[in-house]
Amino acid sequence: MKKTLVALCVAAGMVGTASAADVQLYGLINTGLGYVHTHSDVAGVANTDTLSMDNGQEFGSRWGLRGGENLGNGYKVSFVLESGFESDTGLSDTKQNGRLFGREASISVSGGFGTLSFGRLPIFGSVLGANGLFRAIDPLFANYTSAFGSGAATASMWTRTDNSISYRTPTYAGLTGYAMYSFKMNTATDTDTGTEGKSSSDRYASLAARYQNGGLEGILVADTTMYGSYRTGTDIPDQGYTVTLGGNYGFNNGFKIIAFGQYFHDQELTARARAGVGYAGLNAITGGKGYGYVDGWGIGVGAHYPVLGGTAKVAVNYRDMDNQNNTDFNRWTAAVGYDYPLSKRTSLYAMAGYSSEKVKTPTGSATPTGCELDMGILHRF
Repeated sequence: MKKTLVALCVAAGMVGTASAADVQLYGLINTGLGYVHTHSDVAGVANTDTLSMDNGQEFGSRWGLRGGENLGNGYKVSFVLESGFESDTGLSDTKQNGRLFGREASISVSGGFGTLSFGRLPIFGSVLGANGLFRAIDPLFANYTSAFGSGAATASMWTRTDNSISYRTPTYAGLTGYAMYSFKMNTATDTDTGTEGKSSSDRYASLAARYQNGGLEGILVADTTMYGSYRTGTDIPDQGYTVTLGGNYGFNNGFKIIAFGQYFHDQELTARARAGVGYAGLNAITGGKGYGYVDGWGIGVGAHYPVLGGTAKVAVNYRDMDNQNNTDFNRWTAAVGYDYPLSKRTSLYAMAGYSSEKVKTPTGSATPTGCELDMGILHRF
């Protein structure tokens, strides 16, 4: 539902005016209850059972502004300012690292040539924003939570980058091309001390394509992270990359099949962000080193089917990789879910997932496992 900027200013305590056709206030609130059981398989590391209220189990809660202006002759300028928050506490999303608009802050120019966007942008290898091509291959849209989502089978750690330029071509015969470059991926923390646009900082580049024809949708995403010279250590590669191929096909009866595969090399992967329910055990058996820079591959399959007025979902993923410390990781995940719409903007959901990751180091091995059950409500405005 569109709101005028005057309405937004009242809500935000600001003063201003604009045309209702130019600016829209939008958002999403997702709150639920989650139960997590973990088994570390490491001596001295306790198994856990946790029940908690959680934010963003299916989609991250957010509010934002978007709008645009027609410039004439087929050209348009538009913008997106999007901020995340934690609906269970009211706090700003901690993953924004203090950014006001940490989910997206972009301005775009579009026309017959395509669309050029500038700012903090979602990458193609994510399920986020207009750029998020992984929506085509993620059966549960599970916000990369502990035991769900395509993130369980990939090494795609990044979801957004600062200081970015992206380009989307017009669509020809169902085919759309994409390109993106970031001059410095993260400027909100003190970790990257390098200079924007120089080899001293982390930079990012990606090329992608999307094909749509009837019920068929296919994507190809290739990206690379160029690691900055500010990083210290003897085992740090110059760059890492991933290549992902996948898609889905929807039948007339509502049944949809989904599949993807990814190959990755020297890709940085943080255990805290991607180990899920097995984090405690994995962190312990690796001596706190986690995943590090990984080589390997992952595959996933899934399906959607309409059931009793809602949509049933299922996903199975596998990932095989090793790192610079001669540690091997083999991970299986399986998950099911169900979404039931109460209206066009409000839905109920439930998800259950299981994860098992065998970790073999030069000095030992363990297989951390865990399961998670989530249920909640989601409302869009």
